[in-house]
Amino acid sequence: MFHGVNWSNGFSNGNPRLDFEATSNVGNPSNIVITMAMTEHGSELLQELLSLKDSRISNRIFNMVFEFIFELMIHQFGRYLFQKLIESVDESRLQMIMEKLTVPENHIYHASVHKYGNFSVKKLITTLKRSPLIIYVVNAFSNKFEKLMTDPTGRYMIMECLDVLDSRTNDLLYVGAMERCLELSRHEQGVVSMNACIARIKGPRRDQLLDWICYNVRFLAQDPTGNYVVQYVIGLNNPAINDQIFSLLDGLYVKLSMAKTGSHLVEQCLRLSGMNRVINEFLASNRLVFVAKDRYGNYVIQTALKESKKRNGRIHASLIMKLEEHLGCLRQGYGRNIRTLIQVVGRNRSSSRVVPMKKFHHCRRWK
Repeated sequence: MFHGVNWSNGFSNGNPRLDFEATSNVGNPSNIVITMAMTEHGSELLQELLSLKDSRISNRIFNMVFEFIFELMIHQFGRYLFQKLIESVDESRLQMIMEKLTVPENHIYHASVHKYGNFSVKKLITTLKRSPLIIYVVNAFSNKFEKLMTDPTGRYMIMECLDVLDSRTNDLLYVGAMERCLELSRHEQGVVSMNACIARIKGPRRDQLLDWICYNVRFLAQDPTGNYVVQYVIGLNNPAINDQIFSLLDGLYVKLSMAKTGSHLVEQCLRLSGMNRVINEFLASNRLVFVAKDRYGNYVIQTALKESKKRNGRIHASLIMKLEEHLGCLRQGYGRNIRTLIQVVGRNRSSSRVVPMKKFHHCRRWK
């Protein structure tokens, strides 16, 4: 079928252009070229032909592989030819490729979640980023937004768009993030994608997304996975957003302190401007001792003691006094961590009450 052409060792006469023209005149040349493209050496040779920048050859290769364009872009070796081809053809042929990949089947999505195809899609995004044709990719992603965001490979294609394209072009993806925020935040892979999305969204849509997260913060904070979105938003350290979140979480701090992921969130609040609000809830609660004895809560109380000692002596003293009422209950289990910390504070407090002048002068480390 190949008429003397040995694809594994190169072209028969050493001239890619002449050999290609000879090959394209045999019966059913498309089968020959697509078979060639699916081999490592054959793909390299076809890329070499495209590098000649001869529009006749580029168009001929395009015509021969067009019907198999999706198969090409997801193939281990064929993908390299696809990536070179989309750099070599004109806008009209690029539009034909985009229509082939999106109608009637969303091949863009299938390629995005494929271990080889995702490289082809990434190249497609960078090649089309200044072309009106990029809307084909954005629409394809928008229609499968949640599936892409929850796929360990597909999520990177969304991020590529958010990184490479402007805000106006990405608007459909911004809307998708808002519409699917709660579902994604509760998904193990989706929450990672959601946080990455928050970091990349620009303009008014970013404010809208943060407002939506604030509106649902009580629900998200109590979800084992959604909690990470709240932590991420708090970590942005936006004063207005954080004040809103800390206020909306009132009444939940005790409960969250005794949950695995919730305890991390409360500790984060304590390290930021939510400290007084959290500790005041502890002081008003009759469950403080249960928090101190809890496997997760004891770490929250330790953080509350350390942060308040550095930043608010009055509220620190109130928390110590409240905990000292329950020292007897903190002899065992995780409560011992709190008891030890309180006792250290007590010893420091006692030793600092009276310091003889002579002894003070001899303590060089105090100077």
